Amino acid sequence: MAARVNGHACMDPELAQANHFSFSGLHIAGNTSNPLGSKVTPVTVAQIPGLNTLGISTVRIDFAPWGVIPPHMHPRATEILTVLDGCLFVGFVTSNPANRLITKVLQKGDVFVFPVGLVRSLPKKCGLWKCCFPIFLKQPEPRCHHCC
Repeated sequence: MAARVNGHACMDPELAQANHFSFSGLHIAGNTSNPLGSKVTPVTVAQIPGLNTLGISTVRIDFAPWGVIPPHMHPRATEILTVLDGCLFVGFVTSNPANRLITKVLQKGDVFVFPVGLVRSLPKKCGLWKCCFPIFLKQPEPRCHHCC
């Protein structure tokens, strides 16, 4: 029986192949025809076994023109987002005692960081076109905690 770390079997290094460290498919737009108008495509250890124990993952998020991601937090993950197409209004709430709202409108090519454990939101796109971007997370399998 193989040892397990983070709930996943450890790979025998002698059996490692390139496909254990790669994923194809982030170039494919996600289906945004749902009530939120958004689609999250994860790339975690479930898709790339070689990520196990590295403490990182990524996702692609696609938005319809009216799409949203509800306020949520990742208690153990910092996120960094890059807008590939369109523009996006983003923000997070700082910790106590100030609880300040930090927001920014991001354009194509802009980067934004969401600090670990803070309530964050991708409340809306700006403009009437689709938007997509990758998010890189410092957590192997981010757990999302919705705030509403």
